[in-house]
Amino acid sequence: MSSALDRRQFLRRAGLTGLGLALGPGLLAACGDGTKQSAAKPSTLSSLWVPYDSLDNAGKKLMAAWTAQSGIQVGFNTVPWADWDRRIRAIPNQPDSPDVLIVDGPALEGYAANGILAPLDKYFPADDLKDFLPGTTPAAFWKGKFYGPATNESSQAIVYNKTILDRYGITPPTDLGQAWTWKHFRDVLVEIQKGERKRRGDNQFWGIFLGQGNFIGGGTYTGLDLIRSAGAKDSPTYKAISDDGLKVAGYADTSEAMSAYQFLQDLYQADGLSPQSKSPDFFFNNQIAFWLTNPDVAVSGIREKSPAMKWGAMPHPFHVTPVVHTDSYHLGVSATSKYIEYAGQLVAYMISQSGAKLMAQYQNALPARKSALAAMTEYAKQPLKVFADTAAQWAVPRPITPGWSEYDTIYSQMLTDISTGAKIEAAVSKAVEQIDTQLDRYASLVSK
Repeated sequence: MSSALDRRQFLRRAGLTGLGLALGPGLLAACGDGTKQSAAKPSTLSSLWVPYDSLDNAGKKLMAAWTAQSGIQVGFNTVPWADWDRRIRAIPNQPDSPDVLIVDGPALEGYAANGILAPLDKYFPADDLKDFLPGTTPAAFWKGKFYGPATNESSQAIVYNKTILDRYGITPPTDLGQAWTWKHFRDVLVEIQKGERKRRGDNQFWGIFLGQGNFIGGGTYTGLDLIRSAGAKDSPTYKAISDDGLKVAGYADTSEAMSAYQFLQDLYQADGLSPQSKSPDFFFNNQIAFWLTNPDVAVSGIREKSPAMKWGAMPHPFHVTPVVHTDSYHLGVSATSKYIEYAGQLVAYMISQSGAKLMAQYQNALPARKSALAAMTEYAKQPLKVFADTAAQWAVPRPITPGWSEYDTIYSQMLTDISTGAKIEAAVSKAVEQIDTQLDRYASLVSK
């Protein structure tokens, strides 16, 4: 997720290690050898990753298993987070491009549109894609072709400190059909924050923290959920962007969206229910009652920083229509690779049912595949079941556009500005103009 840099840093600091899982026979059978090769069999394929410990470990195990079967070594190279997007965009101009690379899901369409990635329909036919959770594949298509499977699936829900809620006799719902509206949830936040501040004798307690700490206001991954949910399903507000991914005027600035921006600002300003700080550690320190976050961040963080905490999870609140952004990292193949056939086989191998399960288990995340999710029993019971149900029933991709990087940067900053007190109409008008200007640069690619 491109708007989750702090989340990634957090997971790296968590020092996640392997779970000692054996590679089952289903995994070793995932890569067939009947594909006609477009080039001589290589001795080595290269890969490009980011330094993400948990994914690093799972990825290396899977590549090692594939090497044992295929006889092809896989080089494992990393690029710093800050250089990730720039490095991928530069691939067409590099003499030695990686064969396989990890990309951020929302950015994948832009890479495909610019000829950076090779289509992988051959390795992921339509029947196989039905096994993927609904939030993971929409952004991976460009002009009808599929460019890369997700390594896992994300989800969002409200994690809460059960001890604090029990003090006020509050039991949140666990069923998606009983999910609270943001209006009702705000009233709960006000009650708990007021009570805890009085009980503690200071104001160092807040009702909620939004997101993984990278943006005040939640960024596009988290904060935009709140805005889009203010619209009826398939309305301009709900869509957030035009169908061709080139325009936000008339989508990001509707009357429903403007009201939702005001609600978001009030959470921080008028009501003071969320700290204007970029650290989610308040939750682990019992200074926040609710946290809108991912299962991987919550489980890993609680396990490391507050293992004695009694916690639960409830469905993501909404205004009118539930909207929850999911999707995560994807694997792609460089269009300039000399060994696209073998690289495609490697990707298919790594994101087989067994591979998807292994990736998810190393990350404390949901697997990308439905079949793998069914095999992970921890998601069949609460509190993690809320995250699984959300990914299956409410998942939507972030706005799909070939100009994702530009969109994400500008929109996330707008939400931060609004949350920290900027005049809403001016902030939205400026951001909409900037985004549309940037997206217009991709019009020729879309029309081809």
